[in-house]
Amino acid sequence: MSGVAKHDALKERLRRLPRPLLVGLDVDGTLAPIVADPAAARIPEATQQLLRKLAKREGLIVALLTGRDLPALRRMGSVAGAWRAVEHGGRIVAPGERPKARRLAPEDTAKLEAFAEWVAGTPGQLERKDGSVAIHTRKLGEAGEAWLGKAVKEAQRLGLHAREGRAVVEAELAPGDKGEALAEVHGRTGAKSVFFAGDDLTDLPAIRYAARRGMGIFVKSAERPRKPKGATAAVKGPEELRALLEGLLDG
Repeated sequence: MSGVAKHDALKERLRRLPRPLLVGLDVDGTLAPIVADPAAARIPEATQQLLRKLAKREGLIVALLTGRDLPALRRMGSVAGAWRAVEHGGRIVAPGERPKARRLAPEDTAKLEAFAEWVAGTPGQLERKDGSVAIHTRKLGEAGEAWLGKAVKEAQRLGLHAREGRAVVEAELAPGDKGEALAEVHGRTGAKSVFFAGDDLTDLPAIRYAARRGMGIFVKSAERPRKPKGATAAVKGPEELRALLEGLLDG
């Protein structure tokens, strides 16, 4: 089967999923192209417009599941009416809900500050969130691999959970799980079927959850070129995923 035929077949399969359909989506590398500086990543305006249309469409429920925190997600793009599961699903915010401020125990703050100080002494980029601190090494090329290994050990030494992703290690107070977050949104919305797309190892639980209840799509990249076990299918990047999602406007 040709690439065009496979794409058309995926579109048709997506359109046929029972409604209400929960459309869950990772953000970085899935909706927003990966860039060297994580702070500069943005969801393309054409993709934002598409997601806003989908969120308004009867029978569709849009949810963004990301490792970012709420302020970072707002900077990356705005999708009115979408559910948001941030910090790898550690916090779930329903449409229209006002999230409560998080207050950390002094000992937890101390752990995060200690890891942030360690990152500041490396050539990696620092990213702070409410309940975690990350080191990004994309700008370091192959040399970044060694720093990621050191970051895992340092996070564990401090009593933090080390989450590894594409050129990033995140030191978390508590590990979130996108599969569990997707399941919670699924239960709270009462959707009859589930679609989810993601591009990294942290997305696999959600991809596999969706594959058993509809479709779980893996977004391939140079860093993750193979479709993982349990995924329904794979697409080649954010643009091909957007073209697939556009099929929902035809149904």
